Amino acid sequence: MIKSLLKRIDLDSHPSRKRATILQAIGGYIDTSIVIIQGLVLVPLFLYYIGAHTYGIWLASGGILGMLGLMNFGISNLLVQRIAREYSQQNLSGVSAYFINGLIIYIGISFLYALLGWVISIWLPGILNVTGADAKLLVNCFQIAILAMVINIFNECLRSFCQAILRPVLSMVSMLAGRVLGIVITIWMLIAGFGLWSIPIGMLVGEGMIFVFHVLYVLLLIIKLETKISLSLNIIKEYWKSSPILLMARLGDTVSQEAEPFLITVFLSPELTTAYMVTRRAADIVFRLLNIVAGSTMGSFAHLAGSGNNIKTTRVAKKLLIISFSIGVIGFATYVGVNHAFVSLWVGEPFVLEQNIILFIALGLFSRNLRGLLGHLLYGVGDFVYPSIITLIEGFVRVFLTVLLLSVTGLMGVPLSLMLSSTIAMIILGLRLKRELAMHINYFNVVRVVFSGLVLFGVSTSMMFVGVNINSWFDFVLYSIVILAVVLVVFVLMNLKWCQYIYKNIVSRI
Repeated sequence: MIKSLLKRIDLDSHPSRKRATILQAIGGYIDTSIVIIQGLVLVPLFLYYIGAHTYGIWLASGGILGMLGLMNFGISNLLVQRIAREYSQQNLSGVSAYFINGLIIYIGISFLYALLGWVISIWLPGILNVTGADAKLLVNCFQIAILAMVINIFNECLRSFCQAILRPVLSMVSMLAGRVLGIVITIWMLIAGFGLWSIPIGMLVGEGMIFVFHVLYVLLLIIKLETKISLSLNIIKEYWKSSPILLMARLGDTVSQEAEPFLITVFLSPELTTAYMVTRRAADIVFRLLNIVAGSTMGSFAHLAGSGNNIKTTRVAKKLLIISFSIGVIGFATYVGVNHAFVSLWVGEPFVLEQNIILFIALGLFSRNLRGLLGHLLYGVGDFVYPSIITLIEGFVRVFLTVLLLSVTGLMGVPLSLMLSSTIAMIILGLRLKRELAMHINYFNVVRVVFSGLVLFGVSTSMMFVGVNINSWFDFVLYSIVILAVVLVVFVLMNLKWCQYIYKNIVSRI
């Protein structure tokens, strides 16, 4: 059986970058669909079986758990770029060397993550002001989540390898199977009365299954490489020397993103943390859908950039930016128009926040998505230092603004700081990419398109005040279709030439 599988793996061929990108995008959208279902099903169950207060505390501890992701150093981007570069030149020994020595780095990272996570778990009740039986429960659940995240770190390394050599299919299948299993375990444990234990144990079982699938597939790929597996101090030093640079980007992203639930809990209350994260859930889904554009193209774009075809690299970068902007402005504008009705039906009116908070959440995540794509494109051409520094600065500026604005404007300060910091970083990275790829930009068209985006957000916000009563999910679906149709029509009318370009040069060629 193993011989049969090895015969079907041909690492000496030149797989299609387009095919790999499309397959990875499909897998990403399926994964996001599972996340959407997970959110729709699990969050109401969490609120019912666990309660808003305890769930809010768990969300705050999850922010700390996410900040521990700094131990990862963001090295996966470098791993993908280096392996993709070697594979584009059919240097299979180089592919093997960068993966094996990268795996060694990941083992060290996992050990540090586990150690630091265990130490923090002891202090966690004091940090979040939790006492009694809840404190012990929080510590134990947090420690299980730490173990799940350690396995997740290994899964990221193995998944990055598959992505870099343009073979993402089995990796995606394993990830999807693990996600489904984790959801099933969590729901079963919630109904059975296990309470908060259900969340980290579901995570652990899901990541464990993904790990088993990944290990088996990657072993087959490594065997097929037929190269000598050896340690290389030079490659390890290359990873190690680059890690401070990559850590800067990871630090900025992680601290700014994961600090939100923690800061809201500390400055306001766990209940407001729950309300904010629930209100943001639909926007996070749109953000994840857009992130698939960057995630699914990272390996292929690095592969293209490594081939030395600068003209095609620039053309592809422009297409990716156009797609991301167009889908983003339509998706987030629709979110602004429908989120109030969605949250009311989903978990109840008490969890619905003000419309201006919803608007700034959308604007902030929209800017952050474009900033993230620009950073990935710069990584793809081998520019790691500049985007990492900008992301680091952005992250700390955002945290500073959040702390400052929370005390001045209340909860509104969280999305407002996100929008301000992300927009500035997006502009800076856009100018950097323009210089790196010698891109020609018509600034009049840019201003026109940005203006059309603001109009779309204005239209979707104004439709909130029409006064339509949404009393069922059927009403909600019809209402969402109307909002989406209005947003699409306005976007097309204001950007007719751009939409024609998208259809002729992108959609019709898929």
